[in-house]
Amino acid sequence: MIYIKSTEDIKLIKEACEIWKKVKQRLILETKIGMSTEELDNIAFSEMQKYGASASFLGYGDFPKHICISVNDELIHGIPSNKRIIKDKDMITFDIGVTYKNHICDSAFTLIMGQNKEAERINNATWECLYKTIDIVKPGASVGDLGNMTESVAKKNGYEVVKDFTGHGCGNFLHEDPMIPNYGKKNEGIKLKKGMVICIEPMLLTGSDKYNTDKKNGWTITSTNHKLTCHNEHMILVTEDGYEILTQTD
Repeated sequence: MIYIKSTEDIKLIKEACEIWKKVKQRLILETKIGMSTEELDNIAFSEMQKYGASASFLGYGDFPKHICISVNDELIHGIPSNKRIIKDKDMITFDIGVTYKNHICDSAFTLIMGQNKEAERINNATWECLYKTIDIVKPGASVGDLGNMTESVAKKNGYEVVKDFTGHGCGNFLHEDPMIPNYGKKNEGIKLKKGMVICIEPMLLTGSDKYNTDKKNGWTITSTNHKLTCHNEHMILVTEDGYEILTQTD
């Protein structure tokens, strides 16, 4: 179901987003080589609790941790573990859902530890996909327009997009309609309307769009060729004549 957000919904979603921003900044400050992803998960949850928020992902479909932390060839849904230790040159995506007063912020960002030109290249390409797609958001634009832009920019940079996982509506619930694929045809699909809140999240792979789902945990999506992947995400409010990025921090 598509929810057109009320003034009160938008106010509370923005409050959830402000907490999300504080979690992001804390993780940027705290993430160090030698830490486990489980330590980072606990730091994120501690920061949410400081502001009276909870972790949207915990228990969602039986997800066992507070946030998703995906490293290198892990595209999405990485499960934090005390056995996964951050190393030099690692590329780490933090996908974080914050629930506050029954409203949700969902967004993702990527950090690179040390110098890694290959990681920087795919990360920059993913951000380019994201911002160029956001830039065409307005009432009347179609989800096909958005997906077409994302895939076009990805391919221009030499990367593939995942086809089976998408962006989505969000705010009153974690996953709402419409789905926002990372591919599509112009002028096709649901048209955006003022008051929608959507998550646009390019997910790029190197060399192939093939992936595997971890057989043990049933969650983590990894590139079949084990080459680098990247995922970044912003939460967007569709306004009267364009958009507002609700999770922008710089």
